[in-house]
Amino acid sequence: MLSTQPYKGVRDFFPDDIKVRNYIFDTWRKVCLSFGYEEYDGPFLEPFELFSAKTGDEIVNNQLYSFEDKSGRKVAIRPEMTPTVSRMAAEKIRMQTPLPLKWFSIADFYRYEKPQKGRGREFYQLNVDIFGEESVNAELEILLLNKGIMEKFGATDKMYEVRFNNRFLMNYLYERIASLTVPEIKAVQKAVDKKAKISNSEFESLLEKDIDKSKIKKVHEVLNLTISDIKKLKDLPDKASNLLKLMEMAQKVGIKNIIYDPALVRGLDYYDGNVFEQYDLTKGNNRSMFGGGRYDGLISLFIDKKVPAVGFAPGDITLMEFLKSWNLLPETGSLVNLLVTVFPGNKACLEKSLEVSEKLREYINVETYLNPDMELTKQLKYADRKSIPFVLIIGPDELAKELLLIKNLKTEEQSKMKSLQDVVKLIKS
Repeated sequence: MLSTQPYKGVRDFFPDDIKVRNYIFDTWRKVCLSFGYEEYDGPFLEPFELFSAKTGDEIVNNQLYSFEDKSGRKVAIRPEMTPTVSRMAAEKIRMQTPLPLKWFSIADFYRYEKPQKGRGREFYQLNVDIFGEESVNAELEILLLNKGIMEKFGATDKMYEVRFNNRFLMNYLYERIASLTVPEIKAVQKAVDKKAKISNSEFESLLEKDIDKSKIKKVHEVLNLTISDIKKLKDLPDKASNLLKLMEMAQKVGIKNIIYDPALVRGLDYYDGNVFEQYDLTKGNNRSMFGGGRYDGLISLFIDKKVPAVGFAPGDITLMEFLKSWNLLPETGSLVNLLVTVFPGNKACLEKSLEVSEKLREYINVETYLNPDMELTKQLKYADRKSIPFVLIIGPDELAKELLLIKNLKTEEQSKMKSLQDVVKLIKS
């Protein structure tokens, strides 16, 4: 017999799971719309080269689901949205669409990763991006939008922190303090990106593969710089000093849980300015929830124009772990307001139950019991197991007197009513 289990690393979404997922999606969507962002979507399949150009070696070589279609074209299932939304934005910009573009999407993605807590091979993400705004006001709005999302979920700034870095700043520091060449800087950044997941000795070995030992001490010196140290540096390039501008502005608008992290890299090749990751501060689960950053150079792959862009992408799996650990998930009761029972063995009662069900659906969510021969006690047990709060009974007596018997399964209270509007009023009260 075939297995009832899904493919490793992906999920079945049963009705209770869908309720939680919809709660997350609805919250994401409401906050994005409140900031004036427009919703879009893109294709599940893209040409392979869209991701191989800039997504990064780890994803492209080890995690990408790719294959040849029946015409021999190499295609890939999307592992992320940024290349797709950049392609779509480039098309709109080519057609002279006014800037900035402020877009969001909620979509599913696939990566061939080792399934573990907080990570699967299939996941959903909210993708929020701004195209056409060069100032750090764009990053600031992204931070404010994220703050709005977290507050809607009931989180406080004591539950998470946002760690920031800047690619231009780090390149400048490695060149100025450690005298690294461009290839050496790239090698160091790749090693630093793995630093939190490996031992100190393994990290040192990675550095020694590409960097002269005389420079490694200086690399550590760069990594130990605090934000106060950086503020004292003179002649910082404008794009490097954007980190300081952003952190200062964030503090002024009430974002207090933002910190500088020199070890934050973000492994995707297209990032070229400020980058950030949000960390869960739950004891025992202090891990990255999601990240984002600036990628001003990506659209130039599609059109002969450099367009500033910044975005971030929280995922549903890490968010779910966060909400669980902080006890922020809402109770998922039944979405059905009322079960209309059918009186066993009575055709006239059945017809009336079907008629009443249809009329009530204009106002509330109504399920009709389908087995005309099932005894009433079992129908009530069915409603109770499904957490349906009310049942409606139309038996011969109710039919003769043109009444509707409503029972509250939680309180056991019963009421006989004349009109459907009274039923609706009771259920909605």
